[in-house]
Amino acid sequence: MKKLLLITLLLCYSFTNAQITFEKGYFISNNGNRTECYIKNLDWKNNPTDFKYKLQLTDSEFQTSTGADTQEFGIDNESTYKKFKIKIDRSSDDPLKLTSNRNPDWREETLFLKTLVEGDATLYSYTEDNMNRFFYATKTIPTEQLIYVKYLITEQSEGAEKIGENNEYKQQLYKNVATPTTTEKSLLNLTYKKADLVAYFSKYNNLNPDSVKNENTKKTKSKFFIKITPGVSFASLSSTNDADNQLNAKLDKKAVFRIGAEFEYVLPYNKNKWSVFINPTYQKYQNEKDYGVPSPFITFPNVEYTIKASYSSLQLPIGIRHYMFLNENSKIFINYSYTIDVSSKTDITYTNKTASNASGSFTGDFAKNSALGIGYNFKNKFSAEIRFNTKKELVNYTYHSAKYNAIDFIFAYTIF
Repeated sequence: MKKLLLITLLLCYSFTNAQITFEKGYFISNNGNRTECYIKNLDWKNNPTDFKYKLQLTDSEFQTSTGADTQEFGIDNESTYKKFKIKIDRSSDDPLKLTSNRNPDWREETLFLKTLVEGDATLYSYTEDNMNRFFYATKTIPTEQLIYVKYLITEQSEGAEKIGENNEYKQQLYKNVATPTTTEKSLLNLTYKKADLVAYFSKYNNLNPDSVKNENTKKTKSKFFIKITPGVSFASLSSTNDADNQLNAKLDKKAVFRIGAEFEYVLPYNKNKWSVFINPTYQKYQNEKDYGVPSPFITFPNVEYTIKASYSSLQLPIGIRHYMFLNENSKIFINYSYTIDVSSKTDITYTNKTASNASGSFTGDFAKNSALGIGYNFKNKFSAEIRFNTKKELVNYTYHSAKYNAIDFIFAYTIF
């Protein structure tokens, strides 16, 4: 099993590296020279510090460019990044790390800013993990940050703390990016969020905000799918007992039907190649086997036993999935999941047929394991997956072990 999992991982890794992810774009060097090229589109969640490119799509090797030698780069009809040496506020947005300082924590850095709206007033963004900052420039105002700072306010009378907001960005916009019809009241409800700021700058530049929004969210829209997931598992069980080796037995592989549902959220970056999912599933495994144990007595050289195993469970795999696109309609995927039994019951009994009496009984009510899957998806509607599970321990005794092993064949149909 371990070798099979390793081979699967190596094949998927090789396929991932072989994918064509370079798209038509350009970059402008520090001396102003523009080069048409093909850029590896990583659909960056965080603003990039460098990018990989090929001069020709057929080139076997790619080159890497950084902010040290590039002032701008972009992917046609999708994204543009421009380099600035600029002051950025590094104060924390984490409520647990806020201070009483309402002023920005300025740091001068060289950054690639993403262009969101371009015109007489241009809007840029910078994202780093959970930190989002917005910048702007006009024909008379060089690029600077729109200021928004969260800070703590201590109530003198009660000693309690609450979160205050420095909304200086509204004053900046009212002073520098406003039309004759712009009023302070119209800025009152403007939040420091991408959608609101894109709409505001689009209106100022007489642009259609929907077209700007579509351009900036191309191929990055998050998606949520609900699927039904019937399938079949080929499962086996091996049981060992350190106190009595006569209870060591291995049940033959058996097909077990399973039914479940999957809830998948496709993450809105990296070209929709990553998703997270949960896959609650019910299955019931029942099996039995007769086996013989050598006896020291001549009259009955073998002691005959019967082992019966029953394992029913409502499992909850929680995992992460990576897609690799073959074409517009088809993609393969690999996923890793960790599974716990939300509700389960295990019963394993042994019967000494020679002596016609029970020889042992063991129970369990919880199991867990991890799994690696590989599959194929067609039009986000149908998919099939082979999932290789690690062994799970079904009973919890010091001297007795019952390990359950399964390979799952899962079919999925998207209903939403």
